[in-house]
Amino acid sequence: MAATVLDELRGEFPGWQFGTVWASAASGPDKRRLFASRGGCLFTAWTAAELAGRLRQEEADERKRQEYTALRPPP
Repeated sequence: MAATVLDELRGEFPGWQFGTVWASAASGPDKRRLFASRGGCLFTAWTAAELAGRLRQEEADERKRQEYTALRPPP
């Protein structure tokens, strides 16, 4: 199942690197945490939907930063 989720994320966000980390505790079941990294940014989430939402927001913010930079007059 993890490979399928990661494959879907890779397909939607090709510029990112993806992986999983397992968190374990003596008091309960192990849980899988997903992560995505690119250019020094690291995002983590418990679900693929949560991670995809964070990446969509990051990419939207990045586009805004690029547009702002392109519109600024040179110094």
